[in-house]
Amino acid sequence: MNPRWLLLCLAALLMPITSTAFNILFMGPFPAPSHWMWLEHFLRDLLQRGHHVTALTNHRAKYVHPNLTEIIIDPQFNIPHYFPKENIFKMRYASDFQNLQMWFHVGLLTSEYALNDPKVKALIASKDQHFDLIILEQFFHESFLMFAHKFKCPVVTLGTMGYADNMDHTMGLLTPWSFIPHLLLSHTDQMTFTQRAYNTYLSLYDAVMRRWYYMPKMQEMAERHFTGQVEGPLPHVRQLEKNISLMLINSHRSLDVPRPSMPGLVNVGGVHIKTPKPLPHDLQTYLDNSTHGVVYFSLGSYMKSIDMPKEKISLILNAFSQLKQNVLWKFENSSIGHLPPNVKIQSWLPQNDILAHPNIKVFITHGGIFGTQEGIHWGVPMLSIPLYGDQHRNTIKSVRAGYARTLNFGQMSSEDLLQNVRLLISDGSYKQKALEASRKFRDNPMHPLDEASFWIEYIARHKGAPHLKSYGAYMPLYQYLLLDVFGCALLIAFLAIWLPLRILKFLGSLLRRQEPEESRKKRQ
Repeated sequence: MNPRWLLLCLAALLMPITSTAFNILFMGPFPAPSHWMWLEHFLRDLLQRGHHVTALTNHRAKYVHPNLTEIIIDPQFNIPHYFPKENIFKMRYASDFQNLQMWFHVGLLTSEYALNDPKVKALIASKDQHFDLIILEQFFHESFLMFAHKFKCPVVTLGTMGYADNMDHTMGLLTPWSFIPHLLLSHTDQMTFTQRAYNTYLSLYDAVMRRWYYMPKMQEMAERHFTGQVEGPLPHVRQLEKNISLMLINSHRSLDVPRPSMPGLVNVGGVHIKTPKPLPHDLQTYLDNSTHGVVYFSLGSYMKSIDMPKEKISLILNAFSQLKQNVLWKFENSSIGHLPPNVKIQSWLPQNDILAHPNIKVFITHGGIFGTQEGIHWGVPMLSIPLYGDQHRNTIKSVRAGYARTLNFGQMSSEDLLQNVRLLISDGSYKQKALEASRKFRDNPMHPLDEASFWIEYIARHKGAPHLKSYGAYMPLYQYLLLDVFGCALLIAFLAIWLPLRILKFLGSLLRRQEPEESRKKRQ
């Protein structure tokens, strides 16, 4: 027998058997396709590891697996009905407070909609289901934490947007607003006085609104749907939030400011980026044969190019027609009209695989977090045109890092677009900065998905791993800040100074009263 095969067989026999198949409830109530495309990487990996997964989502998996049970919310929540795309293109959600209110509102609407689905109601009413673990997207769906109470199992959350203050609080940290900017802000950890003041104002507004407006509404929602389906009184969702065992955050050390952490907070930014697959033959040929390179343009999976105002489409085509580079544009309909000879459109494009091609010169993007991370990973300079939400934050950070430029969608002209694309290509510093950022982003001890799966299984193996949770999460604020200790110390210090002074004052007055009597006796 070949000695090498003998060694491999021996190693396999000696290797400890540690893998256990768990029964997992995987929930992604938010209907946005981009969120699901990120979440699906976790789902697929869990199935490949042999776990049994019940997936409560808005989107069917693109594959069949014997360990997968799907609960599909159908029909999907109609986001454009409540948040019309024309308003987004008109930059109606450009301010931080507008975006925060939008997130609260969309979270309440989509959570209520999902819980009203008959299949979700059947899950709530089920009596014979058992789960070892719940995995929930952490995107304004706190009422779904009541499932953890119903099934008496630990919870892992997936933080799609990155870190937020409430995540710190859940794990027993108070976010230091002096050097940690709010989720919506692009500040560094070296803020000016004005930036710190604004960061404090926005963060305090977020905390107050969340505590006294948003979370009570989530509690009311949970009580409407779970009362009578669970034995005993229902806990408050704020308490359930504190019981979350692990948060996997879409963040990366090379892109975000350093911040205090806990064992239950794990960065997994880049989890969706994998080795590129071979491109379809027509795309491969198009990219390979583009002598001057290719500009790739996509507004993501929710905001579609076809929804843009016609005048914007015309000015974009006018700018593209003046480039010597070819342009590959994710455009969802062939009715765009006459195309310049250097422009190719397709309704769907494998973005990660395209960005990995060495002939891509510029990525024109809306600045979403997933696309931004892909552009960084593959070292492609970006022209970002943010529209709403975290896109403004991501764009400012990319521009500050030196591998991107930005345009205001409402104000841009053909000339603006043309000049910015040309500058990104002609000025080598943008490519250099993009490659530097790529090296830092890829420099990880293991692939983020492998790290995420390890911690998910760790939580399931150790029944929630309570040893990872700081008791600070459960402490009242006055104890956390040591206000009781400082108050006691101040009281002792006060008594140590006041009491001797009081005694001395009393003795002094006593002596003064005795002195006249002694004087009278002497005169007599």
